[in-house]
Amino acid sequence: MDDLDAYGRDYVPQAAASVADHAIRSGDRYVGQRDLLRAIAVADSGAEADVQLGVDPGTFYCADQLANLIALAGEPAFAGVLTGFIHVPPDRSTGALAAAATHLLPRSDNLQQCARVVAAAARELSEGTSCPTVVLTAFGPFAGVVDNPTAAFVADPANLDRAVRLAVPGLVPASRVPLAAGALHRYVGDGRELALATAVLPLAATSADALAGRYFDPDTTADNFRRALTEIAAVQPPRAIVSLGVDSGQVLRPARPAFRVETQTRGFHGATRGRTASDAFQRHLELARLFLRARTRGDGPLRFRPDLAAAPSPV
Repeated sequence: MDDLDAYGRDYVPQAAASVADHAIRSGDRYVGQRDLLRAIAVADSGAEADVQLGVDPGTFYCADQLANLIALAGEPAFAGVLTGFIHVPPDRSTGALAAAATHLLPRSDNLQQCARVVAAAARELSEGTSCPTVVLTAFGPFAGVVDNPTAAFVADPANLDRAVRLAVPGLVPASRVPLAAGALHRYVGDGRELALATAVLPLAATSADALAGRYFDPDTTADNFRRALTEIAAVQPPRAIVSLGVDSGQVLRPARPAFRVETQTRGFHGATRGRTASDAFQRHLELARLFLRARTRGDGPLRFRPDLAAAPSPV
């Protein structure tokens, strides 16, 4: 068993959460003390965000989506397709509470950092592959999140172009093909190719319903994901599927923004469990291993902190 195999196995979530618990949530404490990645994403302004290995994406749609990805990875049709989930921090454009949270960053910094995190994965996926296609999914708005930064990231080609330039310098946009739920962006240059396929997954029938908390049930959202993925795969089979979701709890925790590459999930939305749900943690380390490989290489769009042995003990 290597360090990653052991990571998260001894994590125990707190029994209950309230607003007061957000500053000391058990998952945050665990990651702060044991994180193996210890990476930093730096925006053009110099603003920094942590990039960590998560242990618990909670019990909302993000957890459901990671559970969907875990189930997908076990299907023969997607054998060899890497899947994973990244939690993105909120920013001051996310909603009314976020706008007043001074520890959060402006939207432009958050999107630049997100491009660096996505680029780190795309860079590793591009090694030894002639034309990889990476599917990026995001979520639309929900209660308290009027403007989801994950949807903002995948909806603007400028963000995707930035990620590709960081991942594989020399690639330039070649074509953009509209899809029902997003688009397929192809990049070429120096004899290499890369494609990013995007899809935004709505959590309700309308934005107004989503903001009021009148959500789809988890299986409906899972079915919407499958339909988007089927459309993408019909045009270009994926090499990897990476889902992005906003960690809205960071609005209430006065700490530096953090991206979390999640390593395990319980996979249910509150008291409502979808087809892929489980009360037990389901472990999924593929994407985490990709980021740890980037750390071992020591290059690319992220900075890395010293090894744990050389770092001071966590407080």
